[in-house]
Amino acid sequence: MTTAPAGTSSLWRHGDFVRYWAACAVDLVGSGITSVALPLIAVDSLHATVWEVSLLAFAERLPPLLVALPAGALADRHRKRPMMIGAVLVAAAAYAAIPLADAVGRLSLEVLFVVALVSSTASLFGSTTRISYLPSLLPGERLLEANAKVGAVASLADSAGAQLGGAVVAVLGAARSVYLDVASYLACALLLGSIRTPEPAPVRTGAKGSLVGEMKQGVLYVVRHPTIRPLLLTGTAYTAVFAFLTTLWSVYLLRDLHYSATALGTLLSVAALGGVAGALMVRRLVDRYGPARVMLTALAITPFTEVPLLLATPGHAGQVFIAAGLFVQLACTTAQGSTQRSIRQAVCKPGMQGRMLATGQWITYGTRPLAALLAGAAGTWLGLWNTLALGTAALVLPFLVLLASSLRTMHQAPAPAAPPATT
Repeated sequence: MTTAPAGTSSLWRHGDFVRYWAACAVDLVGSGITSVALPLIAVDSLHATVWEVSLLAFAERLPPLLVALPAGALADRHRKRPMMIGAVLVAAAAYAAIPLADAVGRLSLEVLFVVALVSSTASLFGSTTRISYLPSLLPGERLLEANAKVGAVASLADSAGAQLGGAVVAVLGAARSVYLDVASYLACALLLGSIRTPEPAPVRTGAKGSLVGEMKQGVLYVVRHPTIRPLLLTGTAYTAVFAFLTTLWSVYLLRDLHYSATALGTLLSVAALGGVAGALMVRRLVDRYGPARVMLTALAITPFTEVPLLLATPGHAGQVFIAAGLFVQLACTTAQGSTQRSIRQAVCKPGMQGRMLATGQWITYGTRPLAALLAGAAGTWLGLWNTLALGTAALVLPFLVLLASSLRTMHQAPAPAAPPATT
C-alpha cells in the first residue's frame, strides 16, 4: 500500500510515509552510534586537546555556512528524492574512511577533520531535501502529525543508537563501530529509493536560470516573511547557544567527570527518549494550548535542564541527575522544534520549500562554527565548568527572542499555504 486518504486516516497506512519514516530511523540509529564513537576517538584514542575538539566541531558545523543556500536552490530546481539518496551515499563513503584509516594505522585528527567536513556537507544536502520533500508527500494538514512521528522515531533511534554505540564501542573499538553507521546510510538509501509516490515537478519561480538569483530570492522571502522570520531568529539563538555547549559537553563528561563509553552512551540514550516523549505529546499540547504557548514554555524550561550537568559529580548519582535533565531538555527541544518546523512548512509557498529551509539552515546553523571556536577558546581560558555555566545562562536568549515577537499571540497553527495556480 503506498497511499492513504487524507484527513483522519492513520499515517501508518500511508506506505510511502512509512518508508520515509523508516529511512529517517535507520539513518539516526547509525548516527547515534557515531555520536558515541567520534568523541572517544578524538579524546581517548587521539588525545585531542580542548582546542582540537573545538576545531573538529568547527569542521563539522562549517558546511551550512558555505553551501546551505545553493543546496536549497538546487533542491527547488530538481526532484528531491535523487538528491536525498545521493547525499546519504556520499556520507556513507566519508564515514567508511575512519575504520579503513584505523585498519592501516593512518587514523589521525586530520582524517577526522576531512570526514567531518565531507559528511556534514552531504548531510546538509540530505536534510535540506528530506525535510522539504515531506510537504510534497503529504497534505499540509498532516504535517504536524508527520513531523511529530518523525521526531519521535528520530529520538527513539538516537536513543537506540547511543545505547548500542556504548556497547558496540566496548566490543569492536570506537573506530570499527563506525562501520555500523556506514551500513545505516546504505539501508537509508534503499528505503528512500523504494518510495513510489510520484514527486511533483519542481515549481520554478523568478530569476529563472540563475542559481544566485534563486538563492537571493529565498533569502529575501524568508527575512520578509512575518511568520518565518521570528521563528528563524529564535532558532538562530537556540542553535548558537547549544552549539557552544555541545562542543565541550563530551570532553567535560569524559575528562572531568571520568565517565566511560557505556555511561556516555546511556546518557545520550536517555536524553533521546525525552525526545520521544516530546514528540508524542506535541500534537495534543498544540491542539489544547496553541503553538505559541508550547514553544514559549519549552524554551523557558530549557535553561534549567543544564543545571544538573553543572552540579553533577563523578559516579552513578551524577549520571542519574544529568540523565533526568537531558530527558526533559530533549522533550522540550523536540516539542518546540516540531511545532516551529510544521508552522514554517505550512506557511511557505510550495516552490520555496527548499530555499526556505536552506536559508534557515544558512542563518541558523551558520552560527555554529563560530560558536564552536568560541567554546574552544573559552574552555581553554576559563575552564570547562565555567564555560558550560556561561552557556547555560545564555539559554534564556531564545525564549526572550520569541517572547518579543508577534508570534507570542499565535493561538492556533496557521492554515497551509495555497499551491500555485495551474493553467
